[in-house]
Amino acid sequence: MFSPSLPRLAGKYSLSFIILTDLLFCVSSSGLAPNEAGPAYTSPAVRLPDGSYLQGSRAVAEKLEHLYPQPSLNFDLPDQAHIEELVVKFTNTIRPIFTPLVPKVLLNPPSQAYFIEAREKRLGMKLDEFAKGARECVGTVAPVIKELGQAYEKNGGPFLHNQTPCYVDLIFLGLLRMLDNLGEISQFYELEGGDKLKTLYKAGKSNGWFDRDSY
Repeated sequence: MFSPSLPRLAGKYSLSFIILTDLLFCVSSSGLAPNEAGPAYTSPAVRLPDGSYLQGSRAVAEKLEHLYPQPSLNFDLPDQAHIEELVVKFTNTIRPIFTPLVPKVLLNPPSQAYFIEAREKRLGMKLDEFAKGARECVGTVAPVIKELGQAYEKNGGPFLHNQTPCYVDLIFLGLLRMLDNLGEISQFYELEGGDKLKTLYKAGKSNGWFDRDSY
């Protein structure tokens, strides 16, 4: 799993793996309306029991909550918007670490070529050049990790609201799982507040939420 994909953590499903070169065709041919902003089609995309399709983690999560209210994703619990902002900041800051590694570690050859070409076009540089900023961004993200750690400590952890997992916990766990799969997670545990991230990740593992990484 290289995408921080909440639907992979949130429910039971039938999973199809599609190489990136075929993803656009498969999703667009489903009849799914393109996004109004940004890329027309994105992953994750899901086929719902009524045969309709939906894309985007938030939209998918809200639909799952409506269709399958138990166990709840607890959208109504407080402080989630701020934590989601911090997780997005965390993600964007460390892109020089994970973006160059995704094709090398997680993708098959056809998907590697597609991913590299698309990302280099978006970045305006080679991925190897982009990766040169990896070491610096660990220091840059340290204040974000500290604030996340404080937020997760506030209610005792392991989740944002103690023993009750919520939507933003799963968003955060998706990112941590990707970093673990890339072999890059330990450096963030070593930062101030990183121990709370480690506790959160262990809780996700113990709940079995990563058991379906590959099927």
